[in-house]
Amino acid sequence: MKGRDRSLIKCILFILSVCCVVSCSHEKRPLVKDATAMDTFLTVSVYDEEISDEQAFAMMDSAIAEIRRVEMMATDYNDTSEVGTVNKHAGHDSIIISSELNSLLETALQYCRSSDGAFDITVEPLVKAWDFLSERPQTPTDEQIQTILRYVGYKKLSIINRTVFLQQPGMGIDLGAIAKGYAVEKALQKLRSGGVHKAIVDLGGNLGVGWRGTKMFDSTVASIYIRHPRKDGQYFGKFKVGNAGISTSGDYQRYFIEDGVRYHHILNPKTGMPVRDLVSATVVSSNATDADALSTLIFVLGRERGMELLRRTNGVEGLLIFQQGDSLAFTGTPKILSSFSRTPTDD
Repeated sequence: MKGRDRSLIKCILFILSVCCVVSCSHEKRPLVKDATAMDTFLTVSVYDEEISDEQAFAMMDSAIAEIRRVEMMATDYNDTSEVGTVNKHAGHDSIIISSELNSLLETALQYCRSSDGAFDITVEPLVKAWDFLSERPQTPTDEQIQTILRYVGYKKLSIINRTVFLQQPGMGIDLGAIAKGYAVEKALQKLRSGGVHKAIVDLGGNLGVGWRGTKMFDSTVASIYIRHPRKDGQYFGKFKVGNAGISTSGDYQRYFIEDGVRYHHILNPKTGMPVRDLVSATVVSSNATDADALSTLIFVLGRERGMELLRRTNGVEGLLIFQQGDSLAFTGTPKILSSFSRTPTDD
């Protein structure tokens, strides 16, 4: 590796869930473009010195457009998207979908089946009932939740030959637990196809590090800072990665406090209530799609079952933060722990 390249790599700093990039001021790279997509911030950074600025910016525009294309396919907040169209016809009509959405749904359903519904893409009625995106979200009543749960269940979703059918009116698909990671992966593919081989895509804390020639836990590429779950503007710790997808699910991302109780957006599909066991779950995988799905699933499973899943899943590493008395504690898989350093704090 050339001295200039090594100097640049060692100066890359990525902060998970905060969208902040710091690099060596004397270097030409990175080139950075910020945007918004999928209801969150988006940053595409190119570090590749082998392409021109013009080519790099063109490819960043292409990557951003790719993420927005995925959004228009997978969002459930737009009746004209593919998912929105399926939801609009729930209980009435079968809808023919694209091969791309079919593939994404099949991937998501694999997580639904393997987790026995701990991961469930039919939670859309629950998500809308809680309405964490509103200015004044409120807790649904027990009666409302029990009624809505009748419309939740991945087994009531069928896909046959690219034809999707939701069995009951009122059902809906929500791909929020996998679509951002998928969009990041598609953006990285677009960058690679355009000749960019050193780049990072950050979509609301779903990160894709595309760095040719590096391994998942390469200590020379990027430092990932995990946001402190209880202290704004502070960080719980950091670890180093190379070519990888990274996702964090936490109870601090979308939440409200009611009568002293924290209600957050990661719901148990079987109870309709926010999950309580973990505070944060960070997953590192070979691709951002799996990292996104697994961070949500592991958060729902909780500390013990989540760690069990991490241990038996090849090529996946994770770090879990949980409440222990009045302070926070953490556990994780060996590779991520060997790279992890705790930020000094008053926990």
